[in-house]
Amino acid sequence: MKAVIQRVIKAGVEVNGEKISEINKGLCVLIGFEKDDTEEKLNKMIKKIINMRLFDNKFSKSVLDVRGEILLIPNFTIPAITKKGTRPNFQNSMPPNEAKKFYNLMLDKFNNYIITKPGIFGADMKVEIINEGPVTIILEV
Repeated sequence: MKAVIQRVIKAGVEVNGEKISEINKGLCVLIGFEKDDTEEKLNKMIKKIINMRLFDNKFSKSVLDVRGEILLIPNFTIPAITKKGTRPNFQNSMPPNEAKKFYNLMLDKFNNYIITKPGIFGADMKVEIINEGPVTIILEV
């Protein structure tokens, strides 16, 4: 499981020209699931994201501390293998039906801790991100 996490002032997602979700201060999390992911890894990823200190000038506060929100965007391309050639290889990505279940589970679990807004799994999304800092972290569990 891999995530690209961006500290944002504002972020939103649109599908077919319609705004689906939007957050203000918080984190935009692009999440990619891999074949060998488990619910244990999912729980670990959630805990890391909500407790990671990415706010304040000294990186001393978490998204929970600042009462931020999370925009959770499913992203099939994040687990891509790019070591050889110029075309990404997606053989490590979790199959869509299983990944959709993991995404929905992650969304539900995040909402137990913090307001979390969704993207739409499998949709062609337009994600607007106003990154603060910029602060961008790549996290893998």
